[in-house]
Amino acid sequence: MRLRSLMFAVFLVSAAAGKARASGCPATPVAEEGGSHWCYSAGARGNVHLWTPAGYDPATAVTIVYVHGHDIDASPRGQAHYLDGAWSAHRLAAQFAASGIGALFVAVEGPLNDRQKVKWDSLDALLRSIRADGGVKPPGRVVAVAHSAGIFTVKRFLGDARLAHVIVLDAAYQDAPKRLASWYRGSKDRRLTLVGAQSVGWKTARLVRALGCRKELDENAARCASLIDTGLGHMAVVTAGGILPLTLARIRR
Repeated sequence: MRLRSLMFAVFLVSAAAGKARASGCPATPVAEEGGSHWCYSAGARGNVHLWTPAGYDPATAVTIVYVHGHDIDASPRGQAHYLDGAWSAHRLAAQFAASGIGALFVAVEGPLNDRQKVKWDSLDALLRSIRADGGVKPPGRVVAVAHSAGIFTVKRFLGDARLAHVIVLDAAYQDAPKRLASWYRGSKDRRLTLVGAQSVGWKTARLVRALGCRKELDENAARCASLIDTGLGHMAVVTAGGILPLTLARIRR
């Protein structure tokens, strides 16, 4: 009940956030949800969306990279780039704002189906791209957030020492549980947040047991925390407006 109340409260905060709306891929910063949103093209790797909250301080900030899942029927259509549509339809800036985290928020394009290859095969390539073409130096501590098939991109980031925290939103596909467990156990400084829903909730639950994760998302002090019974569908984990801000709030130590 407490979690559902928190989710509802976060949704209300998100809905009440700044009313400015960016469309497509704004090449120069525009006001959105109380912060600034801009975007650039990374060629074949797709568009890269960037958002910072008001009062952004790079000296204390982290870099948060969000990767969406496959394009499915519930996803926005008619966009030159899927992420451009998902940015608005999934209200990503509002959810980033609701987390209250001082961060450079980054959203990148991933494969839209099993036939497409991962577009960002290393975290280093992404960070260098942001610095060169995004007009901002990414903070060195990085958090990666994967929804669904976004995990196929995030798996490519696991070998980078700058990756401090991985948030998994119903994304325990294929060998991801094994890879995530190995990464997590590799250093006591690494943190993991696991959310399981309709799609692969059972695999997420098994990983939670294997790692001894706490079963409350508000356990900020725990290195590994989880939420398995969300009461939400696979897409609603990122579209309902509550889960993503709650998981991001765990970035605070």
